[in-house]
Amino acid sequence: MSFTNSQCLDSCAFCFDVLRAKFDSKVSVRDPDLPSGKFPLFVTWKKKESSRTSWRLRGCIGTFEARPLAKGLEDYALISALKDSRFRPMAQKEIPSLAVNTSFLTNFEDGKNCYDWTIGLHGITIKFDGSYDNYSATYLPEVCKEQGWNKNVCLETLIRKSGYRGRISEHLFERIQLTRYQSVKAKMTYDEYCAYAKI
Repeated sequence: MSFTNSQCLDSCAFCFDVLRAKFDSKVSVRDPDLPSGKFPLFVTWKKKESSRTSWRLRGCIGTFEARPLAKGLEDYALISALKDSRFRPMAQKEIPSLAVNTSFLTNFEDGKNCYDWTIGLHGITIKFDGSYDNYSATYLPEVCKEQGWNKNVCLETLIRKSGYRGRISEHLFERIQLTRYQSVKAKMTYDEYCAYAKI
């Protein structure tokens, strides 16, 4: 299923509506124009550094369970803003310095090995068994490219993200089960949102 540019922009504006309404009951949340159907999705919030033009991660959570889009965006816009354990919950005063990214995940495929993916095109999920536990973690398609990582560095950081603290070796790489996927992405800053929503 394809997304129009308008639907991608609506997905971002809807996330801003939902976040603003969480702090201010007077904010109306408009019904977004989104495709019917269910998708795995992620919502990522980034915050503009006050003295720079760069953005830093402020929250990113999603689900690999296919969800109706409006309900999934509504839930994960708030979960990623308020419940990402890496960050303190977002405050209302931060909203004007935010940008939101929505990612709808598609084209899931099993990789032949842990290197069977393309940087910048595929997101990856890894799974592997440790001595006492099972581990898994994912990176969205843009992460590796944005960080400037090669595949080895990307896999090593993803192994650590999974919570694994043991030795990383070629033998561990051989045990990894990899799933690759693609995403339909959209991004909107708060200023763009204000212009788009005419507020």
